[in-house]
Amino acid sequence: MNNKKKEKIKLDQMMKVMFKLSKKVTVNLLNGLFDENYDYKKVKIEYGNGEFFQDNLKKIQGDMFITVQSEKRSVNYHIEFQTQNDKMMAIRMFRYGFEKALELTCNQEGEEIVLDFPKQSVIYLEENQNIKDMIVLKIRKPDGSIEQYEFPTMKYWEYTQEELINKKMYALLPFQVFNTRKAIENISNSSKAHEEKAQLIKIEFNKLIKVIESVGKRSAELYEEEEIKSSDFERILLVLKSISDYIYNKYGEYKQVEKEVETMLTSLYNPAIAKESERKKALKVAREAIKEGADVDFIAKITELDKETVIKIKEELQS
Repeated sequence: MNNKKKEKIKLDQMMKVMFKLSKKVTVNLLNGLFDENYDYKKVKIEYGNGEFFQDNLKKIQGDMFITVQSEKRSVNYHIEFQTQNDKMMAIRMFRYGFEKALELTCNQEGEEIVLDFPKQSVIYLEENQNIKDMIVLKIRKPDGSIEQYEFPTMKYWEYTQEELINKKMYALLPFQVFNTRKAIENISNSSKAHEEKAQLIKIEFNKLIKVIESVGKRSAELYEEEEIKSSDFERILLVLKSISDYIYNKYGEYKQVEKEVETMLTSLYNPAIAKESERKKALKVAREAIKEGADVDFIAKITELDKETVIKIKEELQS
């Protein structure tokens, strides 16, 4: 297996990890990508099959298929992740969509067959001016008329960290490090002298460390605000570390920098988890005290929980 193939597999795996966070985070991500308005408490999500075998037994594999079920409808979504532009992307997406629609016809009743294509989008991580807002595949019918098959793209490089947070697309935060990878690659591939390359790459690595630190801290804040769970926080830091390792290993041996990143992320994770442990103990004490008939103000004082939280626990126990 060549290095490019290995790279793609590793990056795809990281993206898939981030699309399998807690239900709340995943639903909010779909809302941001597809301009939906789902309430995560009122829907169910299911991860679908992404492997399809054609008549010649050749396998094709899409990145991520998710079904969202609400009281009114069931909608299928398909997301692909790309680092670089691919002129065959329109055809690939059509094939993936067709295979998924064909798979879903097994649940249809009656004589008429309706192919329900999923809602699709491609997330492009790295800047490329050739990437359009919509990817279009034109299909010419026997009568000469043309039908258009199209789907939107997400130009990830256009989103700042704060914009991702405002749209609640927290799962995409770790990929902010790709904003510096392109610059490092351009320096590495340039005809500059080795010493000059090393100096320039060091500057970019310093920028990268600041991005990693910023994303890590904002993720810790999201965890404290209960926007993400501890398992989400852990995965965000894990992918952040994995991507940074991938970049460091690809563009030289920078073990000291690598260790610095690991120490930084650990210093963010350990206090946050310790804080969660203390909160869990406080919630347990509050529940027991409520069962014993203790006053809400008294419970809030001894547990250091806010009064609204104690009242909410009391209402849940009484319901």
